[in-house]
Amino acid sequence: MLKPIQNISLAMIGLLLPVSFLFAGCVGDKNAAEKDSGLSDGDGMLDDSITSADSQPADENSGSDSSHYEDEDSAPPANPSAGCGSAGGVYGPGTTEGALFHGGRRRTFLVHVPPQYQQTRPAPLVILLHGGNGSGAKMEQMTGFDTVADREGLVAVYPDGTGPLKTWNGGICCGYAVENNVDDVGFIMALLDHLENTLCLDCRRVFVTGASNGAFMAHRLGCEAPNRIAAIAPVAGQEGSPTCSPVRPVAVMQIHGTLDAHAPWNGGEGCGFAGIVFPSVPDTMEGWRMRNSCQATVHRLLEEGDGECDSYDDCAPGGETVLCAIVGGGHSWPGGEAPPADQTERCPEDGPHCTNFHASEQIWKFFSRQALP
Repeated sequence: MLKPIQNISLAMIGLLLPVSFLFAGCVGDKNAAEKDSGLSDGDGMLDDSITSADSQPADENSGSDSSHYEDEDSAPPANPSAGCGSAGGVYGPGTTEGALFHGGRRRTFLVHVPPQYQQTRPAPLVILLHGGNGSGAKMEQMTGFDTVADREGLVAVYPDGTGPLKTWNGGICCGYAVENNVDDVGFIMALLDHLENTLCLDCRRVFVTGASNGAFMAHRLGCEAPNRIAAIAPVAGQEGSPTCSPVRPVAVMQIHGTLDAHAPWNGGEGCGFAGIVFPSVPDTMEGWRMRNSCQATVHRLLEEGDGECDSYDDCAPGGETVLCAIVGGGHSWPGGEAPPADQTERCPEDGPHCTNFHASEQIWKFFSRQALP
């Protein structure tokens, strides 16, 4: 749940940042940022109505280290963002509302900073994308990911889509964003530029997950922004990008219910309002297997509740490819809040909500062993 918010003055946070500054988020990444973001002059400007949650100074001795590699010596070192060592102050501990302008639109988002955050210690970043007819606030509540962020010392960000039902342009899905060709890849890149200049983040450890339409968008970001995104974890949504030819292997964990009737496992038309023919989960995984140069064989990685996760063998470095089948599960975030009643009524043939596989926890375990080279 959001904490009470209060206004922060424009003078305090120095909002109207030039785009040339926003591109300098990570050392050595300027050219990649310009290539991936597709920003035009005037885009990426911060809105002057950003508000913040009440916050207290972080306890420098609290929390855990952000590194979770089994072999610490083999973990790539952090790549500190431009915000490291700066005064900070825009986003204090807790959840903060923010906005910027991109593509002629005011785009909004929530930023959750853990209590142990320090402006001199690079933190991993996880971007969580809601489904159609959702919002960043609903995604925050549904996933419970703030609990993971607070425990592990990572920053979690929940952007909002566009249009009456708030959708993302994930390629073939969905709604207003696709119909109006909204540049959501550019928006996420502009948001990432802003966050890397405002917060102390580890540019090697930026991750994206999403639900349903947000999962389509996560796939598209893996396809089109592999120089910025270390790994993706789509939940209940397939890959439907215009093209998908990433310049490097991209780690992928796909989580999907085998009885999902909104985004059917075997593809075809779903029972929701998307109005598209969905690709199948097997076809989605075959695409990533080939892009990541994996063998066609798999081994069982883990089992939890109704979740069975198989990992493809011998993938290229940085291209770990995992499919978690939620056996008998429907169109929801496993282990999170159950879907609203109107979703169940609209699609009674959908499988049940899974409560014994904890997607947020498993996604972070997967992300925590990934990094850009």
